[in-house]
Amino acid sequence: MNTTPIDIIAWFAYLLSAVMFVMGLHYMNSPKTARKGNFISAAGMVVAVVMAFVKLFITGFENAIAIWLLIAGIIIGAVAGVASAKRVKMTDMPQLVSVFNTVGGGAAALVALNDILAGEGTPSIVVLITAGLGVMIGSVTFTGSLIAAGKLQGVKWVRNLSLPGKSFWNILFIVLMVASFVLLCVFPQQRLLWAILTTVFALCYGLVFVIPIGGADMPVVISVLNACTGTAVAMSGLAIDNVALIIAGALVGSAGVTLSVLMSKAMN
Repeated sequence: MNTTPIDIIAWFAYLLSAVMFVMGLHYMNSPKTARKGNFISAAGMVVAVVMAFVKLFITGFENAIAIWLLIAGIIIGAVAGVASAKRVKMTDMPQLVSVFNTVGGGAAALVALNDILAGEGTPSIVVLITAGLGVMIGSVTFTGSLIAAGKLQGVKWVRNLSLPGKSFWNILFIVLMVASFVLLCVFPQQRLLWAILTTVFALCYGLVFVIPIGGADMPVVISVLNACTGTAVAMSGLAIDNVALIIAGALVGSAGVTLSVLMSKAMN
């Protein structure tokens, strides 16, 4: 009932971005068209970001400093992304993908965490569930991808990490993580405590999940974590009601799962 013309325009712009994401993913099926697919997907993200800024300036914003921080973040991220992509060797591409997973998972977790803590009043159960899942999955991806990148890069202290009793630690942190997430949904009045505990336990689980895995299996782990990044982004999109994030995250998540299954079968 409160839909404005700019909301409708933004919805169609995000829909266009989603279509471009799907087209880009389709073109990546072949090495001959993969570059075109990358370009189309990147263009779709540009459309989404520009539309978000246009809507922000039309509807207004409370703090001008936030806008400058957003612009600074985009510039820094773009420069870092271009520089690293140009300098990295093709043989080191898995490490770069893992670092990108780290950034994506961490960003999704922060967005979801902000949606839980920053709003006025008690968040709805839908927000608590979707944002809580975003925090959990994004945090696991963050630490897990860091360890995966370090192992593939051959960082000595990361490569030499070991974890006695790995099954015990995996089960322990899964139970703690899920329990704190459930308590976050049951007792939203204490959401600061349970959100922090969920984040900490998820970060720890990301570590104990990846540390015991050998370097030969690390590409499959990175693919799994890539799927987790997409799922975390989709959960964050559900929490903030952003259709572009929902569709982009779902695409990355489903593609990552498919790739992980294919790689696991190929590697027996």
